[in-house]
Amino acid sequence: MLRSVGFFIGALWWGSLTTIGFLVVPLLFVWVSPKALAGLVAGHLFEWVSWVSLLTPLLLWVLARVIHPLTPHGPQERDWAWVLSEGQPGSSRESAGAGVPETLGDTQISRHWRWSLWGLGASAALALGMLTVVIPHITLGVDRATWHGVGTLTYALMWGLASVLLHKSRRFWS
Repeated sequence: MLRSVGFFIGALWWGSLTTIGFLVVPLLFVWVSPKALAGLVAGHLFEWVSWVSLLTPLLLWVLARVIHPLTPHGPQERDWAWVLSEGQPGSSRESAGAGVPETLGDTQISRHWRWSLWGLGASAALALGMLTVVIPHITLGVDRATWHGVGTLTYALMWGLASVLLHKSRRFWS
């Protein structure tokens, strides 16, 4: 049951980004007049979907740890030791093949999981940047065209990461 919940949470995350960014907001600017009101509503929608994009990766990470406690890390305190040892001579790398587990002591870390963790973290960081930097600059009207471009790029990257993670996670959650 928890495995299905994880996939549906990821689908909700991707679906919210897709629906708000590519359907609802463009239609706001078509149907709502004046355009300033459409922009105000769109800003609130982007703020909401950014909160979803910040909290969902964290929720997925916690859920994955509950389902597979030894997959991403292990019970030890050395959770991030593999980041420091990667590519170093004498690192505990068994194989560079995709999906082949690497060992760090008695901890199993797959290449797929490492990239998924980085993807979840990057997506949460992008959402935090959208909430704390991009949206406030657009709201204040500081060089609005530039910040709209930065916001569009940030949103596209969030959507792309959510898409890739949803696609790659099908096997994990099954």
